[in-house]
Amino acid sequence: MSVNNLYVGCMTGTSVDGLDLALIEVGGSGAITIIAADTLPLPDPLRRDLLTLSQPEDDDIDLLGTCDQGLGLFTATAINTFIERLGYASNSIRAIGSHGQTIRHRPPGTTSLPFTLQVGDPNVIAENTRITTVADFRRRDIAAGGHGAPLVPRFHAELFNATNADTCILNIGGISNVSLMSKNLTGFDTGPGNGLLDQWCQQHLGLPYDSSGAWSAGGKVDNTLLEALLADPFFALQPPKSTGREYFNLDWLQKTADAHDLPIDAAQDIQATLTQLTATTVIESLKVWGGDIGTLVVCGGGRLNNDLMHRLRLAAAALAQTPDLIEPSEHWGVDGDAIEAAAFAWLAHRRLEHLPGNVPAVTGAAGERVLGAIY
Repeated sequence: MSVNNLYVGCMTGTSVDGLDLALIEVGGSGAITIIAADTLPLPDPLRRDLLTLSQPEDDDIDLLGTCDQGLGLFTATAINTFIERLGYASNSIRAIGSHGQTIRHRPPGTTSLPFTLQVGDPNVIAENTRITTVADFRRRDIAAGGHGAPLVPRFHAELFNATNADTCILNIGGISNVSLMSKNLTGFDTGPGNGLLDQWCQQHLGLPYDSSGAWSAGGKVDNTLLEALLADPFFALQPPKSTGREYFNLDWLQKTADAHDLPIDAAQDIQATLTQLTATTVIESLKVWGGDIGTLVVCGGGRLNNDLMHRLRLAAAALAQTPDLIEPSEHWGVDGDAIEAAAFAWLAHRRLEHLPGNVPAVTGAAGERVLGAIY
């Protein structure tokens, strides 16, 4: 393997549940190989601080600085351990692509001056790994009038070599997003993914997530509440569109319930309802904006939620939006936990090769842009 072909990608997603790492090789023809991947849980104090900082009412500059440094140092240490365990020296890695942790995402349509902000100081990562680090991928797209998200559809198309127009890649992280492999590659955020499920589970069971969806599977969907949640204007917005946990969170759930004078005290039933919300909004979005979907490739943590996968299949059948196949990405030989981190490794490659990383049809930017700053 050439020194010029190896990249490490890292990110923490909207679920803020861990740091994902991936080592990839980009071949001379552009072919992508995911060599290895790992996920490390964030230290509890750092995770708590990041979650606090992600809430719209918390604007503590000192906390922001501490999280920026703390996540940068944790990321650097994790990368050093990761590549050493795999038997690679730092000088064998061409670059690191670091997404960081999004603490605020205000895309066009939500504020007069759109912005997005991630922490996890790339200066700290570069200094402590001695590896060129590419970061700050989203803001150039926003500067060009885009949403800065989703940024993975072009990578999805390359990774899965998806030339069939009826293929859709669904990533269910804290937020769900889709990449539509049509003739003109498109994609968008569909709404909540695991984020609301995890937050509700943490609040009522003290567990980080609903393992395999067992808790939600034993609950009963509150259809009145579900309809109230589905009435949120975001779901009717035409793409390009993006969102985050600063919008879809437990405060949003409570305010929606209060506005309709609905109780949310049957905790297990609410978990079932939130799971159904994710499934329904994904499938309804595909029905409206996806065209004919034959294959739905599911990646991200949501693919491990058996109840959510079951509800996705039922929702597709109920809405007559029937992909022939709805399966985790492992069905195609791809580790679903590695894809997002691998995408940012690949975006680092694109940056160093001066190649565009965004897709204007996805983000709404004025044109293709080279994304990321080099540290």
